[in-house]
Amino acid sequence: MNELKEFRRHTPVMTGSAATVAKARLMTAIHEPEAARESAASGARRFGRRIAMAAALALAIGGTVVTLRDQPDMAPVAGVAELGERAASAAQNDPTPAPGPAQWLYTKELQLAGIEADVDRDRRATWERWTSVDGKRSAWYEGGRLMFQGSAVFNPADLAKAPVTPAGVTARIKAGILDEDRRGPQELNGHVPPAMLLMEINQFLSEQWLTPEVRAALFRALPAIKGITVAQNVAVADGRRGVAFSLTDDGTQNSLVLDPQTFRYLGANSTRLQDRIYERADGSKEIFKAGMVSLTAQLEARIVNEPGQRS
Repeated sequence: MNELKEFRRHTPVMTGSAATVAKARLMTAIHEPEAARESAASGARRFGRRIAMAAALALAIGGTVVTLRDQPDMAPVAGVAELGERAASAAQNDPTPAPGPAQWLYTKELQLAGIEADVDRDRRATWERWTSVDGKRSAWYEGGRLMFQGSAVFNPADLAKAPVTPAGVTARIKAGILDEDRRGPQELNGHVPPAMLLMEINQFLSEQWLTPEVRAALFRALPAIKGITVAQNVAVADGRRGVAFSLTDDGTQNSLVLDPQTFRYLGANSTRLQDRIYERADGSKEIFKAGMVSLTAQLEARIVNEPGQRS
């Protein structure tokens, strides 16, 4: 998909400013791993920065082995519509109290990138982030200091405007992406690719506080994305396995993974299914082998009173 490739091409390296928004785009590393090593122009678009992957950070950390754990009690799911409905019902019935307007969402995520069955090349890192409930600010630690930046995500209030419906939240997300594209390189030609839409929804669910109604609408919207199917027994970065909304695009299977009993968000899995030859601007080539994986796992997610607080 040329549009998506070019959209990712301008993502920044993992500098301090890029780290504010590059929390977990390891999924993208399967498509364009070298993009994490390229410099970005100072005027990089918000959405381009939002899908910048954390591969540069992850690959700078020491190697590890992830043990995948079997979960024989997975709830059977007949199809993608049923998965969407089960996840939506779980979101709507979540007893967690709504946060106050001045509170923050704290998330901690494990990130893993490597080659399946080649643990010497596996690398992992953790990423902590605080996002204000109103979606306008984000914070993270760098060099022992708490850093702040205006958040790159949608204001959740935009998605919560009545009526909250699957089609409505999808339309608002697409409109935001296309608005950024119109003010940027104008490469999407008015069309949001399914893989990009899946990544955007994954980001909302993984790092943004959303009302139960909005979360339910997003889960019900996922089955309507062209190409989405159900995948069973899909691993996330800490070895847990779940049931997933999956989409195969350009030889890569991208999955948004849920707990098989509670249907809460677990993480993301991107696995390259076919070899891919990438040709650089200078004419040199690099082969990305089938079996490359980029995984994330949400380890913690809770409401706190201020950035820097973990419990």
